[in-house]
Amino acid sequence: MKVFTLRMMVLLGVLGMEAASMALEHTLAVDGQPRATIVIARNPTPSARLASLELRHHIARISGAVLPIVLDSEKVGGPCLYVGESDATRVIGLDAAGLKPQEYLIRFIPQGIVILGRDWRDTPKNRAEAGRGTNWETPLAGWRQVIDYSAATGESSGKDRIELPGLFDEQGTCYAAYDFLERFCGVRWYGPTELNIVTPSKPTFAVQGDEVRRAPAFAYRDGIGAGYPIVIAQWNDPTPDQRNLYWRRLRVGGEKWAGNHSFRSFQDRFLRKNPDHPELFEKERPDFFGQGTKGGPNERQLCYTNPDLVAQVAQDARDFFDGKGLKGSQVAMGDYFALIPLDNNRWCKCARCQAVLKRDRYNRKGRFFGNGTATHYWFGFVNAVAKEVAKTHPGKYISTLAYDVYSIAPEDFTLEPNVAVAPCLQTRNYWAPRIKSHEHAFYEKWVAQDRPIHVWNYYNFPEEWTLDGKWRCFPGFSAHMLAEEIKMYHHDHVRGVFLCGIGEQVDYYLTMKLYDDPTRNVDELLHEFFTSYFGAAGEPMARFYSLIETTYSSPENYPEEVRTQNAQYHQNERIAWEFLGIEPRMTALGLLIAEAEKRAANDLERKRVQTWKKGVWDYMVKGRADYYGKKAK
Repeated sequence: MKVFTLRMMVLLGVLGMEAASMALEHTLAVDGQPRATIVIARNPTPSARLASLELRHHIARISGAVLPIVLDSEKVGGPCLYVGESDATRVIGLDAAGLKPQEYLIRFIPQGIVILGRDWRDTPKNRAEAGRGTNWETPLAGWRQVIDYSAATGESSGKDRIELPGLFDEQGTCYAAYDFLERFCGVRWYGPTELNIVTPSKPTFAVQGDEVRRAPAFAYRDGIGAGYPIVIAQWNDPTPDQRNLYWRRLRVGGEKWAGNHSFRSFQDRFLRKNPDHPELFEKERPDFFGQGTKGGPNERQLCYTNPDLVAQVAQDARDFFDGKGLKGSQVAMGDYFALIPLDNNRWCKCARCQAVLKRDRYNRKGRFFGNGTATHYWFGFVNAVAKEVAKTHPGKYISTLAYDVYSIAPEDFTLEPNVAVAPCLQTRNYWAPRIKSHEHAFYEKWVAQDRPIHVWNYYNFPEEWTLDGKWRCFPGFSAHMLAEEIKMYHHDHVRGVFLCGIGEQVDYYLTMKLYDDPTRNVDELLHEFFTSYFGAAGEPMARFYSLIETTYSSPENYPEEVRTQNAQYHQNERIAWEFLGIEPRMTALGLLIAEAEKRAANDLERKRVQTWKKGVWDYMVKGRADYYGKKAK
């Protein structure tokens, strides 16, 4: 076996760069024995550390060979996987300095494969960075969870406890490793548990390919809520560690953007000292709070026309951008400081506020959720703050939502260039065609503006309405409808998407894959899932999904008023079981599940079918039986 040193690699590196466009092949395992080595830096980034473990684990799943992980100072033989920037990659002229944010590189060279990207480095300054994003209960540092990697991947517990790279830390080396495993090794992550992972079986395993240099298509890709019974069953009841690892595999995270209700600490700062958080109190400013309003920190709105409030909030934004941290539950990350009012319409009763609100009293289109009766009021406040911040912090943004009664863009004044907006869209309710056309109309006006646009998607419907346990929904399978929306966002240069909740197994997986690369074909992704995941049972399972999807997504399956009225609709129990889950469809679905159970050729296929039978079919059968049982009473 030939042994390579760093000096010998110089010449080979030059040759490797000249051969970058050639499809080189490297053998990683022969008859279940390792024939390659994973090389990392002496002090690897958290991303490179995780990437090396993930490569070792999945190559072992494929071939049975456990590739050794060695430092770049050691002598190595045979082909190497150079994971992350190190002395070994720098000697051959490859480092992360020339890569753009979130960009990564996979390069086949004669002596192996380079897998690296831009990574966050573990320094005191980086660890001290403050931030709280759209999932506003968790600060920036809180996304660097420590997990038992060995237990999460089905190995012996306690062998590898590691800190994951934060979701919003640069982790290009991880992105490169995951792309390598998918693109060149055939790995698919259809959920967080080992049951959900598809890998080929090749005791003798070689990889061949051309260079890949890219970044995810959407800069921001955030969606981790997973409390719904359907997807939990489909995922085979994952542990928290498995879920946290899964978010990395799907490249959740990216750009540091923030947008959620951001004034929850104002009472503790400016109304009265809270004994639970006395450190937050600054001074009494009752004039900051809306006249005629009352309630707790999540209820009492502010006086958004008060110039002193504008000055205070602008100073808060400056303090954050100057590295002075967050005050209470402020929502801000990176270049974005979020301003979103509390989640109600109980506005200030002072004469100033009421005069502005009066301008929009008729700015309502039908009885939709997204409207404009507070458009000038809210965006006037945002504009005033943004104008002040722009004077001292060019290049920084005030982020806000286009949500509820301030969904519609103001037409008689222009927002400041440093205002970033995220329209909130009910994509999984677009079976109501007039909701879709209404929301697309105000979305199109937002994306026509020259400013950063993100999108908030409600993937929590219809499941969220059932969490009280009193009824069960007809599942919201809607892959084609969601893919159409994502491709539209990409065409319109939307920077990223936040998922409020997670849809079912397939819909979530496809969504995250299309965030990464929206040019992919949804039918090809669906075909790959059903054939590779369910094997011999794939054909009836694909028809099972398709019947639910076409039923859920087609307006003609809903009551007439849903198709004809300009109003807000959500699935309810009557719609679920008198219009969608009707007896002929349920009979057809039951036959398909029975056929899938019969066709499953091995224990793995049977277990995967059972997760859908339990999570989807049994759930639906009980939901329909409960509804008609209540009607009979």
